[in-house]
Amino acid sequence: MRTLRQHLIVAHTVNSVCRGLPGARRATALSDGWLVTGPSGAGVLCPTVDALWTAVVGRAGDVSRLELLAERLRRHAADPANEGLPARAARSGVDCVRRLLTPDGAEADRPG
Repeated sequence: MRTLRQHLIVAHTVNSVCRGLPGARRATALSDGWLVTGPSGAGVLCPTVDALWTAVVGRAGDVSRLELLAERLRRHAADPANEGLPARAARSGVDCVRRLLTPDGAEADRPG
């Protein structure tokens, strides 16, 4: 069972990594998942981390923005200060971006 504390940590990870990106969405922790809101204020309820990243990344825009986000996520996951849940949440984001960049399921050309 996930706790609100875990949801807060994941939301903080999403918001930290996405901060400053054009059109970035914002995650808010709820007791049973997350609410992702965009610049217009429209929101999407997300019950899982995968659904959260899909809502955040799905509207990221062009490939260069997705690649920038993937690099930020990799750095966040690799930082020893973010070990544990923040790193796992960031790696989940990397996986989501990779799926968008390689929709046919092929492996990305770069390590990651």
